[in-house]
Amino acid sequence: MHPQITSNNMAISHRTLAVVFLIVASMARISAIHYNGNNNNNNNNAASSSGSPMKLESQSMPSSSSSSSRSSCLSASTSQGAHQNSRIQEIRQLLCDRHSYVLNGHRLSDFADWVQSQGGETKIFSMHGVDVNFQVDELHAMELAVEVYPLHEKTKDPFLPDRMNLNIPVTFSEAEATALEVPTKSRNNNHTSVAHFYKGAAHDWDDRQPTALQLTLRAMKLSIIFAPVLTTSWLAVLSSKFRREVWYKWVANCLASGGAAFIKYGQWSSTRPDMFPTAFCDALSQLHNSAPAHSWNHTQEQVEASLDIPQGSLLEVFESFDKQPLASGSIAQVHKARLKNGQTVAAKVVHPRVAELIDMDFRLMTMLASVCDWIPGLRWLHVRDTVSQFSHTMAAQAHLNVEAHHLEVLNNNFRNWKHVRFPQPFFASPSLILETYEKGSIVTDILDTYDQEAREHGDLQGSDIIPLDLARFIVTTGLSLYLKMLFLDNVMHADLHPGNIMLDIDYPTDGSGRAPKLGVTLVDAGMVAQLTEEESTTFIGLLCSLGEGDGRAAAEHAMRFSVENNMNQQQRESFIEDMETLFGEKCSGYGTNVNVGDVLTSILGLIRKHHVRIDANYATLVINAMCVESLARRVCPSYNVLEAGRPMLQAYRKMSFAKDGYTRTASSKQFRRMKRVMPFLLDRQKGHHDKTFFKKIELQRNTRKRIARGGDKPKRH
Repeated sequence: MHPQITSNNMAISHRTLAVVFLIVASMARISAIHYNGNNNNNNNNAASSSGSPMKLESQSMPSSSSSSSRSSCLSASTSQGAHQNSRIQEIRQLLCDRHSYVLNGHRLSDFADWVQSQGGETKIFSMHGVDVNFQVDELHAMELAVEVYPLHEKTKDPFLPDRMNLNIPVTFSEAEATALEVPTKSRNNNHTSVAHFYKGAAHDWDDRQPTALQLTLRAMKLSIIFAPVLTTSWLAVLSSKFRREVWYKWVANCLASGGAAFIKYGQWSSTRPDMFPTAFCDALSQLHNSAPAHSWNHTQEQVEASLDIPQGSLLEVFESFDKQPLASGSIAQVHKARLKNGQTVAAKVVHPRVAELIDMDFRLMTMLASVCDWIPGLRWLHVRDTVSQFSHTMAAQAHLNVEAHHLEVLNNNFRNWKHVRFPQPFFASPSLILETYEKGSIVTDILDTYDQEAREHGDLQGSDIIPLDLARFIVTTGLSLYLKMLFLDNVMHADLHPGNIMLDIDYPTDGSGRAPKLGVTLVDAGMVAQLTEEESTTFIGLLCSLGEGDGRAAAEHAMRFSVENNMNQQQRESFIEDMETLFGEKCSGYGTNVNVGDVLTSILGLIRKHHVRIDANYATLVINAMCVESLARRVCPSYNVLEAGRPMLQAYRKMSFAKDGYTRTASSKQFRRMKRVMPFLLDRQKGHHDKTFFKKIELQRNTRKRIARGGDKPKRH
């Protein structure tokens, strides 16, 4: 080892140890001051309660005042115990009532009525990747800024459709509030309070900003976690083989150990091949797998605190509550539970200190991003702006009541689609969602089973043996729900990877041989993209360009993916020229079996090459389209999503753009008129294409079976 390097490392180590020693000493000093202060306060309180120091013997002497005090304490304790039992019974019954209210469809109907009263549109409070100019802290207070809306006549519970917090307040009289020592600031005109009866850990929410010491300690911990990556970055620059085969995996492992903010940022980065190399995105895609689960004690504390029931009374409200989670993500984990009426539900519980760690980590990431923006080679990425936008999304995700609102909006948008579902929440707080339990299996797990079975039967693929009804359902439903969110709703599930798609196959039990009932459920709606008219129009224009094989129009639409694409004329022409070359090689338009996923991946490569910026919502649309297309090709390789969407894309291009394919001509009024036409094209025209296509697939399968059995050879036409 070089002696100069060794001496430098030793010097750095000594300085680091000195800093750590000073920090630990400061913390010890602060703790000592805090401990002495508490002792002094306790002594002062003891002295003031009696007026002067008292001996032990005198404290045991009975007195009228002490008897009266004990009597008051006993009365308060009895009153509090009665209210606790009453609260347990109330929550137990209300959860059952709410769950029934959701299952019988009344909640969906009332929410739809409320949406109509608001002009037919709902607001997504968390806009993915967009700064909506309000502090996340305001989300916590939004529950109070609502108007009472009448619900179903049989429902007396204030389960309002225009609120994100669907919690159950405590109700008591003014006299009871005084006897139970409810803080004045926790009361309102109806004498309600949240988090009063629970005496364990407080809610997992802290409005205080992190101190400099907390940020320093967190930075030190992250430095240790990311040390393998940082110390070998020079080798990753010099060796492409080491970078691809080793270093990218190390980065993914370090992000997984860094906490929720780094895991989510890594997951999001894995969907940005426009910014990062494909091999790097592939390594980060492993972060979509299950994250570490938290302890059962934390789950119990959060559920009891959110429901505001006494500590240890969880199983007095629920019939059962599984200690082992069904799944765990970067923000929360899901448990299976059963209400007292026997109904199975899902409970999503936030991980410990998520909001606090996300806040600290994004403050540190913002500092690092500022340095990246200072480097000329990275300035075009606008890393600081990207981190700022994503931090808003992450901060909102740490509040599960926001996700509950997203779920209700998505359920409302798909209320007429009987085979498409989202979990339906019936209780929500920042730390907990109680929602309907949706049956099903992850779609990729089902496809893996068919792939394995096909390999056991010879040189076949899963797509050769998967039941045709199931294949048709997966392919057509996946594309239809994507097109609906894009063309009609302007609200897009922003995390639509296969791990969030569940398939329910309900086989008949009567032995009749009837086809199974099929359904699809989309989960994890923490990230939802609210699309503007400009965003949806621009992206649909790109898809139209693929159908027409028009590289110039595709380039013009891609350059509108960010308002900050300040490209000069030479840069624009260079980008357009490369796009036209790409289309000449891979995209000739309708009727040529265009591989949409391959073309979109190549477009993202050109975007990265020419430093074209792409905002978060556009990245979401591209990645979701690639997910839908790859899923369709795996289930049915000959199905082409571009051909299936052809009626809608051609109609949209004709009504929206000039002959050049990118100059917008339609007004807002015309766009609203188009929205009335699109459901017909989606249901009838696309449906006709799908029916014709899968009839051909059925004929091909029957022919192969006949040949395999030694039957007649296919006739020549």
